[in-house]
Amino acid sequence: MNVFDATATPMFDCFLPEPNLAAFTSLPNNIPLDEMNPDAKKISDPLLRKHAYASARLPLEAADRCPEDLLNRILWHAMKGSQARYPEWAVRVEED
Repeated sequence: MNVFDATATPMFDCFLPEPNLAAFTSLPNNIPLDEMNPDAKKISDPLLRKHAYASARLPLEAADRCPEDLLNRILWHAMKGSQARYPEWAVRVEED
């Protein structure tokens, strides 16, 4: 354990004194699970195409092996679009 565990907000409010055993209603999946990313050559946006090629080379099979800044930028632009400015606060400067 570390300082993050010691300073974390306790999870007391996440639990009830008695369990709620009532049935729940599940929601159907609304994202196709068999849909694949398009071929990088078919992506018209230059930045997104560059990110597609870069992400294909990332070592995603092992935890914490990807360059953090690159992966964060790829995910940012995939969700926000290539025109969305990457936030200044998210830029990490690696010192030698």
